[in-house]
Amino acid sequence: MIKYQELIASLKKGTILPLYLFYGEEEFLIQEAVDLIVNSVVDPGARDFNFNTVYGRDSSASEVVNLCQTLPFMSEKRLVIVKDIDAYKASDLEELVPYLKDPSPHTCLVMLSNQGKYDKKTVVSAVDANGAVTRFFPLLDREIISWIEDQARSRGMSIHRDAVQFLFQALGNDLQKIGNELEKVQIFLKGEKTITYETARTVAGDFREYTSFDLADAVGSKNGEKALVILSRLLQEGEAPVGLLGSITWNFRRLMLAKSMEAEGMGPGEVVKALRVIFHQANLFKEQMRKYTLDELKEVFAILLSTDKALKSGGLNGKLLLERMILRLCG
Repeated sequence: MIKYQELIASLKKGTILPLYLFYGEEEFLIQEAVDLIVNSVVDPGARDFNFNTVYGRDSSASEVVNLCQTLPFMSEKRLVIVKDIDAYKASDLEELVPYLKDPSPHTCLVMLSNQGKYDKKTVVSAVDANGAVTRFFPLLDREIISWIEDQARSRGMSIHRDAVQFLFQALGNDLQKIGNELEKVQIFLKGEKTITYETARTVAGDFREYTSFDLADAVGSKNGEKALVILSRLLQEGEAPVGLLGSITWNFRRLMLAKSMEAEGMGPGEVVKALRVIFHQANLFKEQMRKYTLDELKEVFAILLSTDKALKSGGLNGKLLLERMILRLCG
């Protein structure tokens, strides 16, 4: 099993194995890996002769094996991509597995599953022995920051950290949307190579009026009226109550950490720098710090915990629970 980051690094170096099995929840990352393989293996001039994409529900395993065993025409390798590999039954896999155990050195076979987990052990073990198996998990929040920076570099651009933070806060972990916004920014820059916060805000800032981070800031600032307005808008746009609570909790964790640093003698400016609060939010964050003591923040977390339990029990309407919580937190 190869992790996503290791796989991408290997593909960018031009290392191509004879077999790949990709599955998992993050389709955008799977497509990114497939595109790297296509660009590395397929000669555009011989594409029609050496590149096949088939679907498991339409093509038998024997057809796939025949394609893989066909020598490439005027090229070093041929590429065969099989989508919906989950459609293959046990009888199909009996035909496919012998090839996976002894793949052609002239072919790269990429198999894609739509499932979060692919559990056909004979396929997984054979591919793992002769190629690479990768499960594509959704990126963690801390991984998305570096992913955005990598995406900018892949487009020949650099991006300021505050611009990265803006895109992440506005779009969350929706990689497809982030990729689309970076493409819009690239077109807007007309050859310039640096993405600033102002550029990101100008080009990518019109997709929604509020984000979950705006809600967290309003609650953290004890602005109950604004928080209730933002909450209503976000719920109308389809945001999940549990996710909104998560953003609010994340901000209060930062505040708790900030107050602890302050108690140890650090000044507000040092705290903001240590927590990497982006510059256009620094003053707002300092204002939130002034509104709480450590004891008050402990009471806040008790309210957050009770709201989380109530949301997950499903007994009451999520909107009502969050509204009650905001009223309690904002006094």
